[in-house]
Amino acid sequence: MAPERLRLSQQVARGERVLVVFAGVGMEALQIVCRTEAKEVIAIEKNKIATECLRRSKRMLERNKTVTCPGGGKGAEERLTIMEGDALEILPTLEKFSFERILAPRPKEGGTLDGDIGTGDSGKEFLLAMLPLLKLKGECHWYDFAADHELPTCQRTRDSIQAACQSLGLEMEVIHVARVGSVAKRQFRVCVDFRITKV
Repeated sequence: MAPERLRLSQQVARGERVLVVFAGVGMEALQIVCRTEAKEVIAIEKNKIATECLRRSKRMLERNKTVTCPGGGKGAEERLTIMEGDALEILPTLEKFSFERILAPRPKEGGTLDGDIGTGDSGKEFLLAMLPLLKLKGECHWYDFAADHELPTCQRTRDSIQAACQSLGLEMEVIHVARVGSVAKRQFRVCVDFRITKV
């Protein structure tokens, strides 16, 4: 995922508010807060152990005075906010239309909720909670799981994003689709980047 994290960091513009859902130990959030001039990065994670790892990383940033915003200003640790808990409970508490960018590497639920094997809702519940937080022209990097026969278009994932947007009265356009990792034999993690074009 290192090339993917670098790609994401290169897309973050100065002053953006970035939301990282399902942050895990915070690799994406840390890369963005250390490499970019983002105004704020909010990381949400439910797993207590992963969240503690992210908090330790933040404490290391506090002690390392050389890691500051590339353009000057606040240090990296001051721009990183960590929220521990269930994303579906936290997302509704955040201000609507307040983020320029959302990263959501959706966790794989052991097959029971994964659309790539014909079950579950392909993360629709999470999309419905996240999408109202994006500003007009805001971008979402949605990570899903796809079988080899679904590549390279990932039409099922595109359709699920489109359906979630339509149910909220939003319009979107897909701007990037790529395979970004392997999770099992003939099963891949894919990223679909899309932009909100009308709210």
